Amino acid sequence: MHIFSSKDFIIYMLSCLFLTSCLDKTFETGWGDQPYEIAIPLINSEISVSRLISASEGTTVLIVAPDGRVSVVYNNENVLSKNVTAIFPPFPGLFPYELKDSVSSVQLPVSAGQLVKKAIFKNTKIGFFFESNTASDIKVNLRIPELTKNNVVFEKEFTIKNTGTLPLRLQTELISVDGWTYNSNNNLITFRYNAVTTNGTKLVLDKALMNFDVLNFAYIEGYLGYHKFPIEGSVIKIGLFDQWKSGGFDFTDPKLSISVDNSFGVPVKSKINKLDLKLINGSVISLQSPFIASGIDFNYPPLSEPGGLKTTHFEFNKSNSNIRDIFNEKTSEIIYDLNAIVNPLQDTTINGHVTGDSYFTVKVAVEVPLSGSVNQVVIADTVDVNLTEFDKIQSAEFKTIIANDFPADVRVQAIFIDEKNIALDQLFNGSGLFIPAAIIAANGITIPGQEKTEFITMDETRFEKIKKSKKMVITGTINTTGSDTKRPLWIYDKYSIKVKAGVKLKLKL
Repeated sequence: MHIFSSKDFIIYMLSCLFLTSCLDKTFETGWGDQPYEIAIPLINSEISVSRLISASEGTTVLIVAPDGRVSVVYNNENVLSKNVTAIFPPFPGLFPYELKDSVSSVQLPVSAGQLVKKAIFKNTKIGFFFESNTASDIKVNLRIPELTKNNVVFEKEFTIKNTGTLPLRLQTELISVDGWTYNSNNNLITFRYNAVTTNGTKLVLDKALMNFDVLNFAYIEGYLGYHKFPIEGSVIKIGLFDQWKSGGFDFTDPKLSISVDNSFGVPVKSKINKLDLKLINGSVISLQSPFIASGIDFNYPPLSEPGGLKTTHFEFNKSNSNIRDIFNEKTSEIIYDLNAIVNPLQDTTINGHVTGDSYFTVKVAVEVPLSGSVNQVVIADTVDVNLTEFDKIQSAEFKTIIANDFPADVRVQAIFIDEKNIALDQLFNGSGLFIPAAIIAANGITIPGQEKTEFITMDETRFEKIKKSKKMVITGTINTTGSDTKRPLWIYDKYSIKVKAGVKLKLKL
C-alpha cells in the first residue's frame, strides 16, 4: 500500500495545463530583418496520482489499495495518549511513616477508590529508623508478610549498637525492593518487628519509622479506579472542497474513524460529548448515530496477557450514521469533543491490570474513498502569469495536446485577469475546452484516453490585451460519466492526464 499527499490532484492537473511561469527555453526561427518566431515549450508532462507519491507531507494523504483504488485520508494523529503514570504516578517518599507498635500497618499511597491486590515493585528502595532508650545492643528482626519473592517473605535483621549515649539510634541504608511482589486485599502493608536485648528481653522501640525514596511499580493488579481523560475542541480540516464553486458531489462511503491502541488491562470507553461537521458555508450539523449516546467500548488485554496490546477500530459510516448525507453537503471541518473513560461502570469487582509500560492512544481520522459521482461540479484555481517581457508580437499560437484517463468529462477554461482582478480575455472559445472521459472497460477501469490537440491563435491586438494580465483563473467543470443516474465510479492510481502545451510567438523586428 502506498501513502502520499493528495494536494487536490484534480486542481493540480488543470493548473499544470497553463502554468506560463514554467518557461525554460525558447527556439528562434527567421533570418535577417524578416519577422521571426519564438517557440516556447510550456509543459510536457504526465500528471498522475502516483506521481504525487514523492510529495507526501502533512496529515492529509492518499491511500492506494492493492487493487489501485484511491482514498483520501485526513488524520488527526494521537489526539490523546496516556501511559500508566496517568493512573499510578510515581509517588515520592516525602515523609516517613511511623511504626507505632511491633506490628504496624501502613496504607499504600494510592488514589481513593483504587484497590491494589497485587503489585511488583521497580526502582523503589525502603529504609528504616530505630530509636531506643534501653542501654543494650538490640537485635531487630523485621518482616513484611505481604511482600514476597520466589515464595520467600521479605525479612531483614538489624543491630542497634549500644554507644553508651542514650537514646540509641540506627538509620539503615536504603534497601531495594525491585522485583518483590505485594499481595493484599486492603491496600495495607504490614511491618512486624521483633526487638530483643542481649539478655533476651523483648521490647517495643521508643521510635520506629519507615521511609521510601519513590514508590514505583512494574505491574499492578486490582481495581484501578475511575478516570476520565478529556479530548476537547479538536478539529480535522477537510480540504476536499476548497476549490469548489458549484455543482454536486455524491461520495458513496465517507467515514470518520476512531482508532485506539490499548495495553491497559481495564475497560476503556469513549463518551462523545460533541461530534459536528462544519460545512463550507459556515453552518454546523451534528452527526447522528446510536453510538453518540452509547459511546464506544475499546478492547483491552485480559488478565492472562499482562503487557499485551489490543486495537479497536470503529467507524461512523453510512450504515450507522448520517455522515454521508452531511459530508456531501461539502464538509470543511470535523469538530469533536469526547472523553476516554477508564472503568466507566465503576465496577469494583473488575480485576484490572497494568504494567509499567502500559499506555493507550486515541487517533481520529476521516477517510473518503474516491468512489462516487460528481454532477457539473465547477472548481477553480488561480496561477500567476508574466507575458510582459515579449514586445512587438505579430501573432501567437497556443497548442495543447491532452489525453484523459479519468472517468470524468472535464471542460476547461482559462481567464486572464489584470492586477485589479478584471477579466481581460479567455484562452478557449465559448464555455471552454471539452476533454471527454475515458471509456470504462468491463473491469470498471478506464481504457487510456485518446490524445486531443487544440490550437488557439491570437493576433497582435488580442495578445497585447492579455500581456497586461497578472494572473490566470483556471476553471474546470467536471461531470462523472453516468452522473445523471448517480453511477458511482472509482478513481485508480494509474489514471493520469497527459499534457503537452506550448506557444509559438511571431515577433516583428
